[in-house]
Amino acid sequence: MADPSGIKRTVRQRWHQLGVQEKLHLLIQGSLIVLFVISTNWVIARFEKQIIAHAEQRAFETADGLINGMNLLMLTGAVSDPANRTLLLEKMRQSEGVHELRIVRGDSVIKQFGPGLPEEQAQDEMDRSVLRSGKPAFQRFESDDHPPVLRVVVPFIAQQNFRGTNCLTCHETQAGSVNGAASVTIDLSKDSAELGALKKSLWLGHLAIQIFLSLLIWLFVRKLIVRNIERPIKKLQLAMHEIHRSNDLSKRADVNENNADVGEMARDFNALLESLERANERLELFAKMFENSGEAILITDADSNILTVNPAFEQITQYSSAEVVGKNPRMLGSGKQNAEFFTAMWHSIETTGRWSGEIWNRRKNGEVYPEWLSIGVVKNAQGQIINYISSFSDITKRKVDEQQIKFLAHFDSLTRLPNRVLFADRLRHALVKANRNKTLVGLMFLDLDKFKSINDTLGHLAGDQLLQSVAERLRACVRESDTLCRQGGDEFLILLDEISSASDIELVARKIMQEMSKPHLVAEVERNITFSIGGALYPDDAVEAEALIQCADTAMYRAKDSGRNNFKLYKS
Repeated sequence: MADPSGIKRTVRQRWHQLGVQEKLHLLIQGSLIVLFVISTNWVIARFEKQIIAHAEQRAFETADGLINGMNLLMLTGAVSDPANRTLLLEKMRQSEGVHELRIVRGDSVIKQFGPGLPEEQAQDEMDRSVLRSGKPAFQRFESDDHPPVLRVVVPFIAQQNFRGTNCLTCHETQAGSVNGAASVTIDLSKDSAELGALKKSLWLGHLAIQIFLSLLIWLFVRKLIVRNIERPIKKLQLAMHEIHRSNDLSKRADVNENNADVGEMARDFNALLESLERANERLELFAKMFENSGEAILITDADSNILTVNPAFEQITQYSSAEVVGKNPRMLGSGKQNAEFFTAMWHSIETTGRWSGEIWNRRKNGEVYPEWLSIGVVKNAQGQIINYISSFSDITKRKVDEQQIKFLAHFDSLTRLPNRVLFADRLRHALVKANRNKTLVGLMFLDLDKFKSINDTLGHLAGDQLLQSVAERLRACVRESDTLCRQGGDEFLILLDEISSASDIELVARKIMQEMSKPHLVAEVERNITFSIGGALYPDDAVEAEALIQCADTAMYRAKDSGRNNFKLYKS
């Protein structure tokens, strides 16, 4: 058995697949069919009513004739002979359209004159009903084995039939009583045939009219739709196709001012194009930003599978887009961060929607590098995460620059020795420790002899080479716990931590003078270099850092005044 819901769904789908013209035509045709069916049935019903009314009239006339004949028989006294009544019936049956005619005797007549012939008795409920009520009854019969007939039973009522007279009044009959009835059956075969021909003619006529009207309506609707709908829509469709083919969102569809609906569609389409053009411009701008960004950009889905990367990502990580799409960003991990780091990172992303910080990742060649990473989430209208967007930059150079800045803040860029800032800090710490431990600290002030003449004769580049060579030899003369500093120019400071006596200072000075006695290769020429060295002892010579440096400086000048290439202690 077919599923009604499935049939309904199929009909609905077929209806939606039809075009506007087909739908409109079907609606009009359906309306015409309903109108023609209603009008045809109304006309046929009117004709049927007229046929029945005519048949009823003939039945009443036949019944009236039968009653008048019975009246005549009563006046002559021949009504009591059944043969006379039978003769009267035979004569009346010859009336047009009479199929059957009977006399039905009432109770009062039967009581006075006897039951009469068997066919004159009431034979069915229709006869008995009329005899009881005194009102006519009608009934139509039709079947496959019987022609259509109309049976009418008309009562004989004393002093109402026969023009207000009734001969039965000579008997014991009261006025208004029912003496009997005439049962008349009218043959409707001819009327039915005429009605069938009428129906056929009406249906054929209506069908012809409907076909004619349908053709006219179809032509009118076709012309109306083609002119007002199909042509403007086709024109709009061609404009849409051209814009789609050329991918030129700056084009616009022509607005049909003669057709409000299609014109409004064209205006809406143009407004949509304007919105798309603005959106496309923004998308192109975002795409250029994505492609040309100096920062690497990585976009994943909600499951952290990589969807796309930009060229900066490929340049920094050395992975191509094809190598990473569909994979998890964990493939870039260096292993330098522990699980707690990533737990905290994802907690921030889940609670705030973003995270940024420094992280170490690994390039395709295995090199580990630092990067500054920012991660943000993208949510849909329901608040569900659909994407993660990561951007990062390689901060290796920044790290190097930071180290360089930090180095330059505390070291000399030429000799890579601690500068005066770092030396002063270490000297303060050494003095605090020596004061706490009751130990001695030695300080040496060194100045190259005749360094200016080398700069003047060989140039500053040669002077820089000499200073670098001197710094290397000085490093070899001190302990790792000692601090060697370039004070500036050709001046150097040495901090000797935790010495036992002033002789330790002198020992280091002699070692330096011995090391410097060896020639230096400067500008491919060997040069002999000497130092004037001064020394001071904490706490014997001074207890403050600056005062201790000043004491060593004074001792150095004494050594220089005594002929250079010499060493003097502050109190010697």
